[in-house]
Amino acid sequence: MRREALRLSPRHRRWFYGVMLALFASGALWLALPGDADAPHPLAPTLLRIHGAAAMAALALFGTLLPLHVRRGWRANTNRSTGAVMVSAFVLLAVSGYALYYAGGEHFRHAAALAHDALGLGLPMLLVWHIARGRKSRP
Repeated sequence: MRREALRLSPRHRRWFYGVMLALFASGALWLALPGDADAPHPLAPTLLRIHGAAAMAALALFGTLLPLHVRRGWRANTNRSTGAVMVSAFVLLAVSGYALYYAGGEHFRHAAALAHDALGLGLPMLLVWHIARGRKSRP
């Protein structure tokens, strides 16, 4: 399989990077805001709305990556380790994000929040690692 077949088109890449930037920035800014549940920062609801919308767009984009990029890369045996880490991180972020809203029990919700925050803050580094390994493997 040609390496170019695994690369995202420029338009697809722009959408992906833009949505990932909005997702990361809104989540990181929300985490950095002062305040708590009793007295939230005035920007907190807006940032959560942006984060939720970006998360929906990210899930849609992730769905486009599965047949176009992930499946082809897996079949070509290219960058599998970092690809598996990326897919796992996306799935865990989606599950933990869902759990933040719908899981019962404060203990479980707290664990989901810690996992979601750590994965979300680490995702850009994982993405850079995946891209760098993919570019390094090109002829």
